[in-house]
Amino acid sequence: MPCKKNLFLAVLFLLTCVLAGCSTERQENDDTYPFTDSAGRTVELPKHIERIAPSGGLAQAALFAAAPDELVGIVGKWKDAALPYIGTKYADLPVFGQFYGMKNLNKEAILSANPQLIIDVGEKKPTIAEDMAGIQAALGIPVIFVEARLDNTDEAYRTLGKVLGREQEGLELAGYCSDIYHRTMTLASQIEKKPRLLYVAGANGNMAVVRGSFHAQVLDLLADNVADAEQPTNGAMSQVSYEQILAWNPDVLLIGAETEIDPAALPWRELSAVKNGKVLRVPAEPYDWMGRPPSVNRFMGMIWLAVRLYPQESGFDLRAETKRYYRLFYHYELDDAGVDVLLAKEQVLR
Repeated sequence: MPCKKNLFLAVLFLLTCVLAGCSTERQENDDTYPFTDSAGRTVELPKHIERIAPSGGLAQAALFAAAPDELVGIVGKWKDAALPYIGTKYADLPVFGQFYGMKNLNKEAILSANPQLIIDVGEKKPTIAEDMAGIQAALGIPVIFVEARLDNTDEAYRTLGKVLGREQEGLELAGYCSDIYHRTMTLASQIEKKPRLLYVAGANGNMAVVRGSFHAQVLDLLADNVADAEQPTNGAMSQVSYEQILAWNPDVLLIGAETEIDPAALPWRELSAVKNGKVLRVPAEPYDWMGRPPSVNRFMGMIWLAVRLYPQESGFDLRAETKRYYRLFYHYELDDAGVDVLLAKEQVLR
């Protein structure tokens, strides 16, 4: 009997070990985990992510810096002028459209590309949770939102680094964003009288970037943005009359890359900015530096605008910082001639 009892206990012990081992193996092989995004939604994400899709332009700009090789598609064809900075490797990716803005999302294209995860990055809209849940339900693909304002883009990159298994890249980008933001905030706090500034876009220069909008955060930080239209009519821009532009009469005029103005024509010739030679076109390759879309490209915009408005006080070396930014965010090594090409775009008055 003792032998049989000992044999029974031994078998029971082995069986327990086998079952425990199976349980451990199942736990270790579990390939998803719960992630709570910036909208408060808990989504099951793959532990190992190699294929991602951006929700729109803001997400694409942020993700291209952190994990370009994981992108299985883009929101729209790159402009020809952007291709030298992006490279042919990413130029021919499938086009998905976007959730917001043009709202031209091509669900079939996304499904064909088979991403493991769709990521939305940027402004926290009032309907963000419902929007993300709706897209996830429609596609059957995990969708998450990562909020990225100017003041928390560093945290956004730390989060993206963890989600994508790119923690080192995430930490490097986070450190950069924190550094540039805090240096710019310090500068802004030291300027007692900021210049009155207007940023116009559109082919005819009659779309103003409205004060207080998500798109205007850099302007509002470093200048006195005179565009106080009540309601934006196109995203964060509002169509304004030339009479209104004359009434605002800015000290500094920024114009979009696609905007052509004749400084000798009305209303432009009457503006203080034109009379004093304070007109600049925003560089925009591959993305508009001032925030179109209002994503991580705005950090280059903070540097550029700080130097142009406060050349003595800014503390930024624009040429060195431009090279640094393009290396980090576009994986592109700019030389001095390349910097010259980018900065030549800003000249309006000759």
